[in-house]
Amino acid sequence: MKAIEIKYKESRRRARLNWANSEHGKELSRNYMKGYRTLPYVKAKAHEYYVKNKAHWGEITKAKKKNWGGIRQENEDIKRLHEEWARENGYRDNDNLHATNTERIIKDAKK
Repeated sequence: MKAIEIKYKESRRRARLNWANSEHGKELSRNYMKGYRTLPYVKAKAHEYYVKNKAHWGEITKAKKKNWGGIRQENEDIKRLHEEWARENGYRDNDNLHATNTERIIKDAKK
């Protein structure tokens, strides 16, 4: 089946976002969510999430104090092991790297 191109996708998206950000849209969404949160299965799901994750909440606040979500730091063990592997497999011997790769490609092509 041939895919149908939707012409007004972007303009409809902008209109939907404008409506959602208007005072009337916000009020309707707020009232809807109040009603939604009172449904029994939603309450049960929220309670289950709370019980499951309660033990980890303290860890999250501790991590945030340590600039959680900041600049990612590379694990030193992973870096060390990768460098050892690269040296063992000839990836750090730049003088012979092109020759080794060419030999490997030719050998693989003959298979």
